[in-house]
Amino acid sequence: MNAPPTFIGGTGRSGTHVLGRLLDRHPEIAAVPIEARFHCNVKGMPDLLGGRVTVDGFLEKLRNFWWHRIRVDDEPRGLYNLMSHARFDAAVDSFTGSYRADPLAACRGLFWDLLGPWAGEVGKPRLAEMSSHNVKEAHTLRRIFPDARFVHTVRDGRDAASSVSTKTWGPDDVLGGIDWWADRLRAIDHGLYSTEDGAEFVLPADKLCLIVLDELVAGERDQSYARLIAHVGVDDAQPMRDFFENEMTPASANRARWARGLGAVGRRRVTRRYERTLAALDEESNHVAAPLIATYERLG
Repeated sequence: MNAPPTFIGGTGRSGTHVLGRLLDRHPEIAAVPIEARFHCNVKGMPDLLGGRVTVDGFLEKLRNFWWHRIRVDDEPRGLYNLMSHARFDAAVDSFTGSYRADPLAACRGLFWDLLGPWAGEVGKPRLAEMSSHNVKEAHTLRRIFPDARFVHTVRDGRDAASSVSTKTWGPDDVLGGIDWWADRLRAIDHGLYSTEDGAEFVLPADKLCLIVLDELVAGERDQSYARLIAHVGVDDAQPMRDFFENEMTPASANRARWARGLGAVGRRRVTRRYERTLAALDEESNHVAAPLIATYERLG
């Protein structure tokens, strides 16, 4: 597979999965239907290349947690959904044999050996992947894939916080969820401008596309859609356009879910916290602050 991958990332509960489904409707793009994670999460490729985990430590997590795990809702997850164990083992063996000689090439090869056949099986020449940490670890992923393109999806922090509050792994209230959301935006921003081995890996503007989900479903829809397909480097296609027009709606995106069940006082408290958080991100020159503020002022 010669086309560079597209990595979709965000804070979690920010629209990464729906953008993956949108791109997957394009006849040239196969979106991996799960978060592969091994290339961007803790003890994954960034930690391996940065010396924070050994090859054995990386392989242990790859062979176990990333291959097959059971979520708290008893739903199985992992790479086993995408391939046979024989193909997985062959990819791991190839990686193990080549890593010492060329770590970057070995990581690149493992990624394509594990995920590339998914695109081949559905007859598509391009691959998109939607692990939430993709943008946070963009500086490392760009070392592995110099021509990769990145899409950072964000949404109204109140809705992201409300969604997080329903999960077992996040804060259990919207106010705490806003703080959780902002801290992860800070981590993403830091990752985009991180340094490693004395070299800066600032992601060029033409490699990063910021998509505000609220604009895509309720605001400047056509402009956001056009920016996305131009960034990915494909022409518009009817199946993708149909999904965008018919499935990506305010209702499907659960816009303003944060306000449901709250009285006037509760809504004011959440909104004040959100406004202060946006102002703090703006003062810190976080790359998402200005677009989020513009969307908040336009859509409320």
